[in-house]
Amino acid sequence: MIEELSVQFPVKESCVALSVSRSGYYHWTGTEQSERAAANAELSKEIERVYHEHKGRYGSPRITQQLRQEGVGCGENRVARRMRENELAARGKKAFRPRTTLPGQGAALNLIKELEPSAPDQVWASDITYVATLEGWL
Repeated sequence: MIEELSVQFPVKESCVALSVSRSGYYHWTGTEQSERAAANAELSKEIERVYHEHKGRYGSPRITQQLRQEGVGCGENRVARRMRENELAARGKKAFRPRTTLPGQGAALNLIKELEPSAPDQVWASDITYVATLEGWL
């Protein structure tokens, strides 16, 4: 069996040799993760899981709602802060653009281009308007 050899150097000389302050060394060795930091790390993992599960479409309100349904206690502002720190942002929706023509087909021909009306009510024109309803776009 191989015994480990450990060589002990004084902290002061080691810090001087490595160009590190002693207070910085003691801060580094003595810091344990606080309960809040551990909880934030666990929450960040859960947020990333839900975020990627929904393909980046969920923002902080929906992620908060999803986590609460799963029994994770968290607030929307905390989730938003953790998302900002981890550079997670929900993808925006594409704007609805109604298409009046089918792909591959051109627009209808202008049949009144050559007409010169001589009295009222001889030529009429209209436009298509899309209205959002509960049934969908009409």
